Amino acid sequence: MTAHPHLPVAEIATKFDEMHWPSLNKVHLTAEDISPVVNQIAEQSGITLTQIGTSYEGRPVSRFTLGSGKCVILAWTQMHGDEATATAAVLDWLHILLNEQLNGLPANWQSQVTLHVIPMLNPDGAQRRTRINAQGIDINRDARTLQSPEGQILQQQVATLSPDIAFNLHDQNPYYTTGVSSNPATIAFLAPAYHEDKHVDGPRLRAKQLIAHMAGVLSHFIPQCIGRYDDTYSFRSFGDNIAASGASTILIESGAAINDPHRQVARKMNVIGLQTALESLLTKQFTQYSLADYYRIPDNREDGLCDVKIHDVTLGNDKPYVADISI
Repeated sequence: MTAHPHLPVAEIATKFDEMHWPSLNKVHLTAEDISPVVNQIAEQSGITLTQIGTSYEGRPVSRFTLGSGKCVILAWTQMHGDEATATAAVLDWLHILLNEQLNGLPANWQSQVTLHVIPMLNPDGAQRRTRINAQGIDINRDARTLQSPEGQILQQQVATLSPDIAFNLHDQNPYYTTGVSSNPATIAFLAPAYHEDKHVDGPRLRAKQLIAHMAGVLSHFIPQCIGRYDDTYSFRSFGDNIAASGASTILIESGAAINDPHRQVARKMNVIGLQTALESLLTKQFTQYSLADYYRIPDNREDGLCDVKIHDVTLGNDKPYVADISI
């Protein structure tokens, strides 16, 4: 593949190849897997690691902080315990930011931005490789009742830090496609609605402009493999509620790529996308993009790679259960 024509993008792509953490090239990640990397990053100057709470089973939940600027960015990963792609990506990204002065970022960028990263919000679910936490709660649907300690941690972080930009980082199943094509949706974006009427206020407009910029950059690397998630309002979900707080909220879903069982393509795209967003914020490049640019991203089509889907099939004899079958 030819290098991206924009030098800072080409540089971050190269730096990922040189500096990503090889030990995190796994199909799944637990707190034990990332602990050596987290400790190595924490030992570097210019970054702070803070324990911000504990999970239901007592595992620590921590946050990295880099920079001291007025613009506050908050990113969190592995809210769903079985969605680990972005966890590796944010640790790669922090490693690069701490060790390189990258083109596209002003020399004093850390005086303009404060970056907070929670690299694993649901360590109990990660340990079990389940979406839910140890209570059986989907943390992402706990934004209103706040019954999970992990949801309470995230809510407290949003209230305390008042982020201007919020990155909600997830994985999606491998059967999503872009639009009506048969291309896997390796990356999908969403600027979630903060109300059922889907109004676009200033922060949501900024989120859509940033997404349009990121999608345009990533299309060089994964053409026709970028989708736009449905923006139906979900009153229980954290992304929608954080958008209502005034943060420009961006959902990034990491999906499949051909011959890539560990989702390393999506991992690299997360790093490039996050760096693009950071550069875009500092240089105001995002203002060049419109709502039309955002809506030109094809729909992220669920079950696009299923030829036939049979619903509500009863399986098993002694202990019958109901499931869907995709063919």
